Amino acid sequence: MAAVIWLVQPALMLSLALPLGLGGLAACLYAVAFFLKRAPYADQDQVGELGRALDLKTAAQFAVLIGLVLITVAGLNVWLGARGMLVGAAITGLVDAHATAASAASLAAAGKIANAEAVGPILFGLTTNTLMKAVVAFKAGGASYAARVVPGLVAMIGALWLGVRLLDTD
Repeated sequence: MAAVIWLVQPALMLSLALPLGLGGLAACLYAVAFFLKRAPYADQDQVGELGRALDLKTAAQFAVLIGLVLITVAGLNVWLGARGMLVGAAITGLVDAHATAASAASLAAAGKIANAEAVGPILFGLTTNTLMKAVVAFKAGGASYAARVVPGLVAMIGALWLGVRLLDTD
């Protein structure tokens, strides 16, 4: 996320360095704690079938979904203005947080919005994307898988918003 923002609008990273840094640190700390405490596998010789790396039908459906979301977001931006940008970013974040960040950073780089105005949409998109990852964790692996994944997601997004709060008190 930080790399995308830095490449599109480097000055915007000054506003997002602390929140993204804290979120990244929380994710790394959770990963380390998770791997240090995990139990070894009962049978490490058994490997399930991995399947295909790319399914063309799924990729096409995803592309159509992104297209529909972008059209919806554009309509919200025209209809609601700045509030529409936040709503649109939250909706787009359900699909892809990086595209949301790149869009907001591009608007800032083009001078259509101030850097400070790009922060909210980026954070809303990242938050809804994290929520979607929690839902996918429950759907893909059930409660036991989600119980291992969701605390890390909560720690990451909580640290990100803590960083925002710390910046607001300056």
